[in-house]
Amino acid sequence: MTGNPKHFSEAARVGDSAHRQHIARGLADTRWDGLRTPFGLGAVIALAVVVLFVAPVLVWFVEDPIGLVPVAFVGSVYLTWFLLRRVVRFVTVAPDEALDERLIAIRNRTYLLAYRVLAGVFGLIAGALLVWSIVEIRSGAPAASFSISWPQVNALIWFVLAQILLMPSLTLALGIRRRKVQL
Repeated sequence: MTGNPKHFSEAARVGDSAHRQHIARGLADTRWDGLRTPFGLGAVIALAVVVLFVAPVLVWFVEDPIGLVPVAFVGSVYLTWFLLRRVVRFVTVAPDEALDERLIAIRNRTYLLAYRVLAGVFGLIAGALLVWSIVEIRSGAPAASFSISWPQVNALIWFVLAQILLMPSLTLALGIRRRKVQL
């Protein structure tokens, strides 16, 4: 079954318009102003730091036969993602048409800084793996072997995905907290 290209372009236009309206409502929304206070912002940032750096370690080391710890970790990633997006008023995900020039510049600087932070985090991980493999090979092992369990794989995957999901909004939230950015 083939579709009419005109129908698809109309559907895309309707979806794009709905997305812009959603962003406009988010920019003007006052329901989440409690999270935008200094205390609320600090609490959301603290939650994000715990989810990004403490929760993966817990999932890695805690033996959970039922699997509730990884599920709680995944739930906390999405809860933090939801809260961070509300705190920064969807600026990090808004299309250019929904923002003015000042907010576009803020969003672009935020993404640049977020990608630099991501590059630093993943560079440290790659460096640690390189050092580990050199130490393993020099200790007489013919090849570096690494075995991990399913919860540990889960911790790694969700650590990476949490970094990708949360870092742009977290970077903007930190800028707001330091009063370098005002939305």
